[in-house]
Amino acid sequence: MNKCYLNFRTDMADERVDTYKRVNNLSDIDGIKVTTESGSSFTTTVVEVLNKNGSNAVKKEIGKYITMELYEVEYLEEKDKQNIISDLANQIKDLVGEKVNSVMVVGIGNSKVTPDALGPKVVSFVNVTRHLLRYAKDLVTEPVNEISAISPGVMGTTGIETEEIIEAIVERVKPDVVIAIDSLASMSVSRVGKTIQLSNTGITPGQGVGNSRRGINKNTLKVPVIAIRRTDSSRYGNNYK
Repeated sequence: MNKCYLNFRTDMADERVDTYKRVNNLSDIDGIKVTTESGSSFTTTVVEVLNKNGSNAVKKEIGKYITMELYEVEYLEEKDKQNIISDLANQIKDLVGEKVNSVMVVGIGNSKVTPDALGPKVVSFVNVTRHLLRYAKDLVTEPVNEISAISPGVMGTTGIETEEIIEAIVERVKPDVVIAIDSLASMSVSRVGKTIQLSNTGITPGQGVGNSRRGINKNTLKVPVIAIRRTDSSRYGNNYK
């Protein structure tokens, strides 16, 4: 059977897998492994893109994509919120690895556009330590990692590719790993603000809306890039929905 390869309008790895299987009438995809685990306040779906065939099918880089879909966010009790935070922290630790001393957090997006402001917003809450460890060690009372953070803006306001700005700073600062924070698009309005996707493959800005820019990943930055993204926009009405 000749398979139909799609021009996806979503960043979500699990949505791409489901869409590809539905359109091609498949029960599974060679090169894609999916596991799902349900908890009391969220469901975790792990999509592993294992080879080139799987990558071509869902147009995602080979690697791991972890999706946490939260239940009834507005009604979560404090213990449920702490469970989500703890699980998210553990997922990040697993992706980053143990032998990491310096981390650069990059907030991608446009702070003046609400659906694209997640990255800059998160950066404003990051507890940076690089300057303290280098210039004011006496103020550091306990062991901490070297944390730096930037919000490079978008090409529409800077005239420079986001990746070019990040690459130049990474070359100078030399972090062990980059954690990129960004919004992402879903095919479903019901997932907006309720779904988090983590991956070890970096980010291609604009990919979910058909406007892909230069990738922010290990190939371009020469250091591992972990992506943490939340659904802050949707492409509801996609023909494949």
